[in-house]
Amino acid sequence: MSEALKIAERVLKAFKYYRCFVFEKHELPLVKDFVVKAELTGLVTIKKADPKYEDVYILTASIKGFEQDCISKVDELLSRGQIPLDQYKKMRSELVEQCMTSMEHERIKEIVEKIEKYYQKLGRTQ
Repeated sequence: MSEALKIAERVLKAFKYYRCFVFEKHELPLVKDFVVKAELTGLVTIKKADPKYEDVYILTASIKGFEQDCISKVDELLSRGQIPLDQYKKMRSELVEQCMTSMEHERIKEIVEKIEKYYQKLGRTQ
């Protein structure tokens, strides 16, 4: 089994069950290459898992821009009269959080689909 196929299988399992992939620094070039080849650029973020640990990284769904989109959607509910002002004031942050969770869930599904396609493509070339 090739390195590319192994990393694709590991990332796929991790995203299906944990919605992220934790790996060590020495695997960083391999993971970066995987992200590009699996067409995940812009959909995922690679960062240190914790500043205390220099050698542990995490690959997660990118949620950049989600908060502003969700704020706009929630504010639109108020402006359309779909939610009363008193309820809006009480629940605004909760509604934004629910929206962000939903958008993140959809992003994870998109990431898993792309990883599966890439994994299948690699499996056929073996």
